Amino acid sequence: MSHQTPQVQDDSRFWAEASEGRLVFQRCADCAFLRWPAAGVCPECLGRSFAWDEVEPVGTVWSFAVYHRAYAAHLRERVPYNVALVELDSGVRLLSTLDGFPPEADPIGARVRARFRAVGEHPVVPVFGPA
Repeated sequence: MSHQTPQVQDDSRFWAEASEGRLVFQRCADCAFLRWPAAGVCPECLGRSFAWDEVEPVGTVWSFAVYHRAYAAHLRERVPYNVALVELDSGVRLLSTLDGFPPEADPIGARVRARFRAVGEHPVVPVFGPA
């Protein structure tokens, strides 16, 4: 019986570009599918070649949840806060915190733009606020 070993892809390029204020994702060289998180194999065509492409940091809130507990030290002062699944105009979905939306608001469908903020153990992460 043979087993496939899961391949973990290095996402350091994503974090390095975020520290420069840019969003980049892997684009499959075979089918052009943009993917996140980084992966060694394209989930669409199983291609193994890719390049990193910058995308516009603009999208729409697809879903959200209000967190009443800080899951990271830098969020303690923000409780309660929104965590959203944002669908970028490029098609990539990214999980992030929301700025500029009160916890009692329903931001689904709102247009948002990424901002880049130094927090916690990552030097800079994308967070989203009104576009």
